[in-house]
Amino acid sequence: MRTIPFAHPVSHVRLLAEAGGWRCPNTGEVFPIVNGAPVFIPYRLQNHMEGERMGLLNSCKTFLRRFPFFYITLIYIISPICFVGRSAASFVREFRKDALLLNIGSGIHTFGPNVLNLDIFWYKGVDVVGDAMALPFATDSIDGAVCECLIEHVPDPQAVIHEIVRVLKPNGRAYIAAPFVYPFHACPNDFFRWSIEGAKILCKRAGAEIEIVAPRSGPTSALVAELGVWAAIVCSFGNNTLFSVLNIFFTTLFSPLKWIDVVFGRYKTAIHGPGSWYAVIRKPDTRG
Repeated sequence: MRTIPFAHPVSHVRLLAEAGGWRCPNTGEVFPIVNGAPVFIPYRLQNHMEGERMGLLNSCKTFLRRFPFFYITLIYIISPICFVGRSAASFVREFRKDALLLNIGSGIHTFGPNVLNLDIFWYKGVDVVGDAMALPFATDSIDGAVCECLIEHVPDPQAVIHEIVRVLKPNGRAYIAAPFVYPFHACPNDFFRWSIEGAKILCKRAGAEIEIVAPRSGPTSALVAELGVWAAIVCSFGNNTLFSVLNIFFTTLFSPLKWIDVVFGRYKTAIHGPGSWYAVIRKPDTRG
């Protein structure tokens, strides 16, 4: 059985396994195992976790995530996004079967037995409950990482990228994706957007080498997403509940238009208005 390189999320001291959890040898602090997953969530995230369940849309998402296959299929059909470019799944397949990979902010998405799923919620399939801004893994211990559509939802996205680079082994690689032209989508919080050039700066500041930054969804996807929100705003007359219902309705109604991006999303000029971008980065080997 693979030994997982758990470490204190702040001091990065390697943790010792014991009955019911993981203990820090320096402080004696114990991180418990709850529902089969070790928990490294600090108290400051508790309100954030409760907020995830608030609101009509978030409540629907939380309920549907109990049924992963149905939820993922439904989102694929009614989402305004047509994905182009390299996918996280294809990135994961580039690694050896015995490589240890980390899926940060995984939700219910899984990539295989060699990929640890980390999230702040106890979703089905989550292996580790932890904070993306303070990863509970030893430095230079992970072969690869995936972080899809998470960094816009955290108050310190630069800390997330720094943590990814920290836990990667020298020459380890990571796949990161985030929106650019996309409506506010609080789950429960939504803080940031980056252009492709902004994404490069974000990654370089963490000390990463950039292999590629490119559109992950095209301009039509961005247009469809904004059109759904615009129609819901116009037709809801300032009523938040009605807006939430109409947002789902109009986004579903307009979603077939997203498939236009099968063509336009692959244009070189799509970098000027992509719905989202992805980056593949590498941790430099400085061992000399």
